[in-house]
Amino acid sequence: MTGYRMDRTLTLGAVELTVADLERSLHYYTHIAGFQLLHREAQRAQLGVESTVLVDLREVPGAVAPPPSSPGLSHLAPQVPTRADVARFTRRHLDAGLDVDLHDHVVSQSCYATDPDGHTIEATWVCPRDDWQWTDEGLPVVVATPIELQDLLDEPGASTPAGLPSATKLGHVQLKVTDTALTHTKRFYRDVLGLEIYARLGEKFLGFGVADYRSLLVVTNRFSPQGGTPAGPETARLLGVGVRLGTAEAIEALAAHLAEADHPHQREGDSLTVQDPSGNTLRFFAREAR
Repeated sequence: MTGYRMDRTLTLGAVELTVADLERSLHYYTHIAGFQLLHREAQRAQLGVESTVLVDLREVPGAVAPPPSSPGLSHLAPQVPTRADVARFTRRHLDAGLDVDLHDHVVSQSCYATDPDGHTIEATWVCPRDDWQWTDEGLPVVVATPIELQDLLDEPGASTPAGLPSATKLGHVQLKVTDTALTHTKRFYRDVLGLEIYARLGEKFLGFGVADYRSLLVVTNRFSPQGGTPAGPETARLLGVGVRLGTAEAIEALAAHLAEADHPHQREGDSLTVQDPSGNTLRFFAREAR
């Protein structure tokens, strides 16, 4: 195979999820999580900030939780511009009587919360680069130490009511995968898709990106390291992750490399759909085509 590397214009698009009750989900995402409703159909809604769609919800009435070992979404991470935005996200959940989980990852500080269907959202703020630490491999240190709740809520501006700011973007998506030691997953994301490894935690966690030590697609096998039960059509599950490339030519180059690698994929105009070894779907599209 050629020395293909993923186009450095790669950014994340919307995460597509199924939910059991769209009205219930809309209340959560708009009143508590702080998203804006951008488009609504009978059984579908797109939410995000201003004109940027972050989540695309599809209703499957009565959908139930998939088996814990299923591949799919571990969490999606809206990246907010300030620590106060994480504090406001936290406060909205506490005011609604919902649980939160606060972590300092060294590279970022985050509040994890769960929507009504069990999909996890990580509101995350990237710490100043001067505060990062580095491994012997030259990768950013990624840990998870607790954040003191009151310290976060005392952040200046935390008490000012506001939803997700317009500068919010999808910082990363973490996917659940099912292979031991991440062997097949690493080969797919690094060698087939041409991404760089920017984070590692033993044989349980890898982060992939294209530039600047930022992990955009993160994978973990801690839920099912030796195979898992696929999520059925009646479950609240991940349908796919949108991935933007800058041009139709970048999509064409990716398609040519996938063909050379003999990896199955589907083309439709300026978009391309591919699955990782655990069955997680990635939908690549040219930014100029949307």
